[in-house]
Amino acid sequence: MGFLSNLFRPKHKEITESDLRRALQNEEFIFYYQPEWDLKTGEVLGVEALVRWESPSGIIPPNDFIPILEKTGIIHEFTPYLLEKTLTDLKRLHLAGYTSLFLSINLSMIQLQDAELPQKITNALNNAAISTDKLECEVTETQAIKKPALEIKTLEKLRELNIRLSIDDFGSGHSSFNYLRELNTQKLKIDREFINSLFEKKSNETILQTIITLGHNLGLIVLAEGIETSEQERWLRENGCDVGQGFWFSRALPINMLIPFLENQKIKKLI
Repeated sequence: MGFLSNLFRPKHKEITESDLRRALQNEEFIFYYQPEWDLKTGEVLGVEALVRWESPSGIIPPNDFIPILEKTGIIHEFTPYLLEKTLTDLKRLHLAGYTSLFLSINLSMIQLQDAELPQKITNALNNAAISTDKLECEVTETQAIKKPALEIKTLEKLRELNIRLSIDDFGSGHSSFNYLRELNTQKLKIDREFINSLFEKKSNETILQTIITLGHNLGLIVLAEGIETSEQERWLRENGCDVGQGFWFSRALPINMLIPFLENQKIKKLI
């Protein structure tokens, strides 16, 4: 978890609905951005938005509060906030000269059950003056498709808007192939556990090679999450993985640190 790991360990009282409503009203939810790297060229292609809660008692990671946002229904009020904040930051990146970068946001199945979600996203994109092809929506594979007709219809509408779709944490749940069958996506993100255990035994390499080949045979971009070493990066590049993400390249950064980081990367390429 890098430098944030110690911040994620304070003792918190039980999170309540009123805590989350207050946090939303006070704009305590903040966003960090982790770059996605082209493994062939070394170029940054886009950034994934990762939410944190900057509470009075310390920074709280998403696994501690997102389930409560979903359970209470506050997640639907959180969606416009997510879109406004992250698209504003993407606009800052574009104005700084990084016009090719896209933004990836994570959506839960609860959010996809909102029939108005495509319109909310359209409105947010229009307000930020950003084209639809610069937004990617990630659907976590560990979450079950609970209302297929509604959720898949929402995803189809997003595709019609030319918004990118991605399956996140592929292989971490029990519905991997259901997702590939049901969701018309453009990207497959391999769960970090496959990368962590890559060199533990030969069969792990075979499994990872199979996932990469499967993704390519389906016409998908394949991204590996959680790359932490040069050996992992080299193996993935040599075995045809398209995109990488992880601490080996960069930890997640707030927008005021992300732009200088990108500037530094640009300078390194010129040297």
